[in-house]
Amino acid sequence: MTGDEIRARVPDAVAAHRLTVETVLQAGIVDRELKELCARAAAGEDVEPADERERAAVDWAVAIGYDGDAPWDRLHQHFSEPELVELGYATAYALGQKHWLRTWKGAQ
Repeated sequence: MTGDEIRARVPDAVAAHRLTVETVLQAGIVDRELKELCARAAAGEDVEPADERERAAVDWAVAIGYDGDAPWDRLHQHFSEPELVELGYATAYALGQKHWLRTWKGAQ
């Protein structure tokens, strides 16, 4: 069962998910590739940041995924407040979706 098949049980959930995908995960003010890198890092994948900006973002993603401390000084050197909101939201949303969908495997 796909995520869209599960969400289809609640039309408002489908609409909310699509809005988040379109406006935050795929678009927004932070590069999509960086958001995807952070989502993979938060999910426990080995990733290789290209520079210090990406390293700060990946370290934060790992903190989000594993309840660690955020590297705020480094994050503020590389990101504005709106970028941090979007990056953190995108990371948390992607990680939450992955965990949530994994729990549905037992319902099939």
